[in-house]
Amino acid sequence: MQIPTYEKFINSMTRTDNIGQIVAYDWYILPNPLHGAWMTYSVMLDDFARELANAVNAFTMNVRRLSAWATLLPTLEQRLANEAMHEFVEPLATLALLSPYMVRSRFVYATAHLCHQINLVRDENWTEASLPSDSEIYIDAADRQGSPWREYRRLKLKIEKIGGRRLREATSDFRNAFTHRFSTRIGLGITNHATRRLDKSTGRVTYVFGGTHPLDPAEIAALLTTELGCCYAAFEYFQKLVAAHSAFIVPNNKFLLDQLDGARSINATTS
Repeated sequence: MQIPTYEKFINSMTRTDNIGQIVAYDWYILPNPLHGAWMTYSVMLDDFARELANAVNAFTMNVRRLSAWATLLPTLEQRLANEAMHEFVEPLATLALLSPYMVRSRFVYATAHLCHQINLVRDENWTEASLPSDSEIYIDAADRQGSPWREYRRLKLKIEKIGGRRLREATSDFRNAFTHRFSTRIGLGITNHATRRLDKSTGRVTYVFGGTHPLDPAEIAALLTTELGCCYAAFEYFQKLVAAHSAFIVPNNKFLLDQLDGARSINATTS
């Protein structure tokens, strides 16, 4: 790969700032001082809010990079284009195509944990057993933890749009195939020359020959730009859920701290 080619990519990157946005950090406010009952929630929120922003922003930057390469590739001599595809575009596009499911899963994980922590304080009948271990937290776990919160139902609708049917169909279910089978290639190469298809209703099996053409980087970039919009919407509604949590935490925290102050006053009087 020649240095002038990479310089052209850098120049192309300057024209991608209009793709997506950078989501905020440090956007939430919890009471200070904070009662110990809310320590776990506070620490988790600090972690999750930062890591969700990191994940969404990294996804945004990778889509911008992919868009820049997709614009540049048609202008390159074939040998240089092939080198760029191998060295930069294919690994970048692969990571970007895997990102929607990753972001979606992290929203589910963060939401389940935060709702669980606040439910433990809010509802005396809520138990630790209601939340499975981290490796088993899927959307059904988030549903259970989020069930007392109206804001969760709206957030769930946004989460479910990330990496949905539109992306799966347009990319031959790239994420699932990449993980479990042989995915469609990116830019160069034909795969799946012989494919077995089972009709579950009849049990009939047919074999299809001919192969699957590679995914075009420009088309991938366009698809993933739409996915970014789904991620931003989920991030916005995650913030609304946390705001609803905060609306409960603020008066409860004051109540708990007032109890502590009262207990200290009594102890000071009787000592």
